[in-house]
Amino acid sequence: MVQRSAYEEDLSVYRLQLAQSNVPIVPTKIKTDSVALTGGITFEIDSISRLIVAQNKGLNMRDGFTIQVYSGTNRDEALVVQNFFQEQYPELLPNLTYLQPSYRVKLGKFHEKLAATRALNNIKSIFPKSIVIPEKLPIIEPDE
Repeated sequence: MVQRSAYEEDLSVYRLQLAQSNVPIVPTKIKTDSVALTGGITFEIDSISRLIVAQNKGLNMRDGFTIQVYSGTNRDEALVVQNFFQEQYPELLPNLTYLQPSYRVKLGKFHEKLAATRALNNIKSIFPKSIVIPEKLPIIEPDE
């Protein structure tokens, strides 16, 4: 509910009044003639495009997600976890990495977080401390 105050004041005396004009309003047509572009502009755009493509060739990664099931300093425990997932969930491709000072076991390469979360729900009963983490995934280029 909007509350209104008791304050009122007529400000119409301060409004500007526009003078009436007898000059007819004639619509004007805007010229749409296009100017031909010279080769210099397209050359600059092409060279910039080539530069961007060259820079992006080295970037064969995209944002994605993976499931981290183990993170610790014990290599033997990490290997046990990796072997368990290789036997039970081989489709998730368990990956053991060492980032000083800890070993990490990660599962799967997911492009959407929803898919990673679905897989995480199946794994949580076995490894309750598992989490979905963002990771750069390689871009697979189609065969030409």
